[in-house]
Parts: sequence; C-alpha cells; structure tokens
Amino acid sequence: MPMNKIITLFLAAICLFTSCTTDIEVNSPALQATKKGELIRAYTKKAYIHEDGTLEIQGSIGSESISFTIAGINTGKYKIGENNANIASYKNDSGKYISESETTDGEVIITSLSNNEVSGEFYFRNLKDVDGNTVDLMNGWFYRLPLENYTEQEIVITVGEENPCLLNASLTALINGESMITEYHDARAIGADNASVIIEGYNDDEEITILFPVDVEPGTYSLQGAGDFSATYGPRGEKSSAVSGNLTITGHNKEDKCITGSFEFVTRSGYNVTEGNFDFGY
Repeated sequence: MPMNKIITLFLAAICLFTSCTTDIEVNSPALQATKKGELIRAYTKKAYIHEDGTLEIQGSIGSESISFTIAGINTGKYKIGENNANIASYKNDSGKYISESETTDGEVIITSLSNNEVSGEFYFRNLKDVDGNTVDLMNGWFYRLPLENYTEQEIVITVGEENPCLLNASLTALINGESMITEYHDARAIGADNASVIIEGYNDDEEITILFPVDVEPGTYSLQGAGDFSATYGPRGEKSSAVSGNLTITGHNKEDKCITGSFEFVTRSGYNVTEGNFDFGY
C-alpha cells in the first residue's frame, strides 16, 4: 500500500477515536454549552423540581455556573425572555449575567423524561450583567440528569415562640408619588447554589419585585434590571426593569431569616419608585 494512503488511513483512525469535530463532547449524565466557541462542561449538575411545579437545572465547574428555571416539567419547548416565568443565568469571575424579558432570546427544550431523569437542549442569547455586558450560551444540552425534589432547610422555632417577621410582613412604596397598595406580598428564597431572595408585591393592576443574594449584609447596593441586585415594576404582566436606584438593607438575621430594608429606583418605562420599605421573613 502506498505510503500516502497509509498516512491518510492513520489520520482518519485518529479522528475516529478522538472525535475530530467541533461538536460538544458526551458525558452521562452531562450538562454543557459553548461560550464564544469554548466548551463549558459542568462538573456538578443538578435538576430540582420545586413545589410550584417549576424545574430548575444547574451546572458548575470552578468559578463558572449555568442555571435556568422553566415553568413546567413536561417534554416540549420553553421560551426564555418573553415576559414569562422562565429565566436563565450564567456566572463567572466577572459577575452574573441574567436573562431579561426585553433583550434575551433563548429556549429550553425538554426532549426526554424517563426513569426520573431529564434530558434536553438549550441556548441563551444576550444574558446581561449590571453594566450591560452580554454573554451568549450556545449549543447547550443536558443528558440524564436525576430529578430531585427541592427542599428548603427548615428553621426550628421553640414551641411558644413566634417569629415576628413572618407575622408582620409588609411592603410599601410610592409610584410616581402615589401609594401602591399591595393585596399580596411575599418573600422567598430561590435557587440552590448562589441562592437569592425575591420580594414580590402586587394587586389587580400592578406588581413590583426586588431581588438580592440570600447572604446579603446590611448596606446600600445599586439596583439594576439584572444582576445580583435587581428590581422591576409595572402593570401586571408588563414589568419594567430598573435602570438606576438603590437598595438599603437595614437588618438581616440569617438564622431566623428576617430581613428589613428600603429601596428606590427608576424603571426603563419611566416609573419613579420612591419611599419603598419592606419587613419580611423568607
């Protein structure tokens, strides 16, 4: 056999066994995606089912982490960034990049649910940090991730004691100088790794949200529409992200999960939120 044919066959064999391709490598189970053409292959990966029926999938390696939550646990397509409950984020040493309803384009596809394992694909374009920098996660997929029921750590309170921050929760604010009266308000922890607290209040016509890390210390923080500290306000189903503002944490008892603070911000749609105050247990 001519030498050039031997070399060609040898190189073909190398490509066969080492996968001479740009395709994402296979693991079982696995979660991975590409960022600027570079592979991110998660070392730890989790799939949590929350009590409200949402599915949260997380993966991390070193300082990088990918997380997304979709409002369902059935096979099918779930759009990200269309004023719905589906959200996505990416975090590295530079900061946290979060999906925004106005700018993010993305999709999660659940392709298989079998033997308490979930598989699928995803992509996210224009995840944004607090400075407006963006990240795209492409060619993402997850394979045979075991499904777990998400459980929050319970706080044991001695019989006869009541946690006052759970009994006297409150949220007040002025919107363009007029009082916002919330018929419902609540605070809860979301996420397992890099968890956050989300405070929500709404009535029939309007809604407001404040988001910050669950381990936040007392102090003043800048509010944006995305990032670790963010806020939104607007008519029901048409929330607008904050473009500037501040959140001040005045007290945070992490053992009892009680938190108090104040806030003010201006939204992209021009709403001016002032004299905001909250007192919650989460």
